[in-house]
Amino acid sequence: MRALAVHRDVVVLVSRVWQTTCTLVRGGDEGFAIDSPVYPDELEAAGELARQAGFDVRGLLATHADFDHLLGPLAFPGAALGVAETTAARLRAEPGAPQRELRAFDAEHYVARPRPLSLGAVQALPVPGAISPRWRSR
Repeated sequence: MRALAVHRDVVVLVSRVWQTTCTLVRGGDEGFAIDSPVYPDELEAAGELARQAGFDVRGLLATHADFDHLLGPLAFPGAALGVAETTAARLRAEPGAPQRELRAFDAEHYVARPRPLSLGAVQALPVPGAISPRWRSR
């Protein structure tokens, strides 16, 4: 995994597979993660990097319901997961689909994970949305 600091409050992590990205964003003493890396060591490193860099990740945002974008809870346990209303509807319509897709990926690529994926309570967010002015560049 590569980590690219694109701003003092924005770090982009690039996974070894499919160039999937996880973007860490910080505003003041809070942070959130958009999407996720894929492999267990990358997820562990994402959480550790965020802690060391002072990104207190309290929220997760998944851009869509494919499993490789929903792994944030494995890196940041306890952080709330937000998704677009359409993604929430897909997750409700296909319960367990991301977990099955992840198990299939792991089986194909011989990946062992320390724990299974649990999405917890998923918060549906209205789209289009807006980011509070406090998240803007300083």
